[in-house]
Amino acid sequence: MFQNPTVSKIIGKTFKYLFLAFVLFINVAIIFRMCSSGEPSSMKVLMVNDKTLTAYEQYGDDITMFYQNQYSITRADTNSGYFSVESVVFIPEAQQVQVLVRYNNSTIDALATDYNLDTVPERDEELFDVTLFKTIDLTPDDTEDNDISENLSSERYFPSEKIKDTKTVYNYYKYIFDGVSSEDAVGIFVDIYYNQNIDYEKSAYGTLCIYDNQSDNITYKLTSADKKALQTALESK
Repeated sequence: MFQNPTVSKIIGKTFKYLFLAFVLFINVAIIFRMCSSGEPSSMKVLMVNDKTLTAYEQYGDDITMFYQNQYSITRADTNSGYFSVESVVFIPEAQQVQVLVRYNNSTIDALATDYNLDTVPERDEELFDVTLFKTIDLTPDDTEDNDISENLSSERYFPSEKIKDTKTVYNYYKYIFDGVSSEDAVGIFVDIYYNQNIDYEKSAYGTLCIYDNQSDNITYKLTSADKKALQTALESK
């Protein structure tokens, strides 16, 4: 028995259009992912406060800025993928650190589950407390004993300023921490606590290292947008 040519054409065209639709779907998904993965423009520019500006006035474009290559995403079993540190800038002359934190809307869903909340919070709520935690070597002449807690002290720093923005499924918070020096630090960490369950004596909901004294400092170069923001602040001073 021979198949009807008309039926064969219909089947062939159906598979062709299904394949084209699949290819189109994949391309749209890739484009959407690319468009949603970058930070909002507001998060890409250096924040400027009085301390940033004072240091820039003194050193100009030669101001020292650096960051380190550290793990940028939480990886513990209890918070894998919850938070990421998208960028860090240390400004020694200003004793300042700027940190950009990002979390997905799925982190909010996980938060509701982890804390048995009755409802999932809205994404525009202030859900998280973000601080810097620095460990300091009390015996700097002996670097081999830094794994012993009695030989370390610690300091916690709270943000002086912050801005926030959103993009598709991502939430961004950028912070300025003033009075932070890395010179005496063994390590500096971003600690993230749920705002309704803050206890600095207990482990944070998420922790990421942004500095350790065994890693290399990488020079951060001012972008044209950074320079524009600094110059604008100088002119309006």
